[in-house]
Amino acid sequence: MGATDGAARPGRRGRRLAAAALGGLALLGIVPRAGVRAAGTGPGPGLPIRHVVEVMLENHTFDNLFADFPGADGVPAAATLPGPTKTGPAVVRPAYAADNEGDVLGLINNSRAGELRAMAAGPGGYRMDGYTRTPGDGLAAVTLIPPSDDPNLQNLAAHYALLDHNFQLAIAPTQPNVLYALAGSADGWMVNSDPPPGLRWTSVFDQLTRAHLSWRVYYGVPPSVLQGTVWDRIIPPGTSGELTTTSQFLADARRGKLPAFALVRPGVGYSEEPPEDVAEGDAWLGQLLAAVGRSPQWRSTAVFITYDEGGGFWDHLPPPRVTPFGYGTRTPTVVVSPYVRRGVFAPPTTNLSILAFVEHLWHLAPLDPLVARQNDLATLFDGSQPPLPPPRPPVVPPRTLLFLGASPLEDPPAVAPGRPLTLHLVATTPGLTMASRLAGPVHLELVPPPGIAPPAGVPTTVELAQGRALVTVRLAAPGYYRLLARGPEGARGWLTLDVGVTPLTAPTGPVP
Repeated sequence: MGATDGAARPGRRGRRLAAAALGGLALLGIVPRAGVRAAGTGPGPGLPIRHVVEVMLENHTFDNLFADFPGADGVPAAATLPGPTKTGPAVVRPAYAADNEGDVLGLINNSRAGELRAMAAGPGGYRMDGYTRTPGDGLAAVTLIPPSDDPNLQNLAAHYALLDHNFQLAIAPTQPNVLYALAGSADGWMVNSDPPPGLRWTSVFDQLTRAHLSWRVYYGVPPSVLQGTVWDRIIPPGTSGELTTTSQFLADARRGKLPAFALVRPGVGYSEEPPEDVAEGDAWLGQLLAAVGRSPQWRSTAVFITYDEGGGFWDHLPPPRVTPFGYGTRTPTVVVSPYVRRGVFAPPTTNLSILAFVEHLWHLAPLDPLVARQNDLATLFDGSQPPLPPPRPPVVPPRTLLFLGASPLEDPPAVAPGRPLTLHLVATTPGLTMASRLAGPVHLELVPPPGIAPPAGVPTTVELAQGRALVTVRLAAPGYYRLLARGPEGARGWLTLDVGVTPLTAPTGPVP
């Protein structure tokens, strides 16, 4: 969901949870697209898909994660943007974060107003060159994430299918885009705060319920956090029991009990939204996909790994103007299935293409005109091909070690040089619940910024008791520090500490 105009103010995590607890609706008009399959024709005869899983992560554009992926429309070699200050260079190039940096400062402006400024509309369309000059964004918005930080996602894209022209539906933050993705509209509500009372949406969950098809929403936060949020307005009355946990997803996959449609959303620390470390969310993604690959339902499943919106990051490709509210920037989508055609899929899509796929797979009437005109991904699948093998993500720790801030619902904050910072270290299961039985030493490795000597006084070991530990660090020199953790039973964790960092101090790595 990304930072909004007030992202740095107290209570940001509370607003993030409220916004992340949403689902989605509403584009108004649509432009025909080449290669869009006619509504109702379906993804092809004999496709043995019985289970559709959408894993929705947060806040990255295509260029931000797939800058130079082979065969994809990544960052152009000559791409430049205006320098962020009058006293600096006239132009800058997008560049990778340094090897020790697994996040990007969480101040990037992804509000509708901020995105419109950054996209820089002109007579011929969006120029996509205002990101470095948008207040609060600077070079942070054009930082690229190295493939080494999300090895599981890169591996899945290489072995299955990568959609490289998938656009976010609204020029807006999380809530509107999740609403769009699940209901085809946000009714013009383009912010992360709660919509006015009385608004309710007809969503894919209503469609499936009417058709007597099963569905579930699996969330990496306690179901109680979702009560009283917009979720109450996008699922049918009396179905709150289908809002469940990611632990339940793993249990359902293991027993071969996945529903026809599953939406999986991460918890705090695993969404990949800045300033969360991308490696932490990627490890959880590996755990999730490994579980699907082991499931007795693997041979009848299609998994769509999506991002709700671009988070205010730069993408070089101007989006088409399709509705009064979008489209917005491209977001990555990886499709994993035994019957997906391997490679890069170039036709234009959105996250609503998944709903179009679901509708045509099960012969449902279109949710609304916008969904009816989407590319339904029919040509992405081949039910007659020899089934691809189950996924083997390269990083699948049995437990993850999560660094948190002052409470279990807060990311660690940026810190001033020389100020002490106490971190809560929590061992979590792949279902994102605390591994309270895990105990023993956790070995810590601190990687300083390039050119900075490893600081003294940082602990190299802490003791995990009942799945918890406290770590206190004090870092004098500004920059990005990477804290790596290895604990009992193969548990692993990652954290980037932003010490005295501003939007003008990144990126620090090579250009693609």
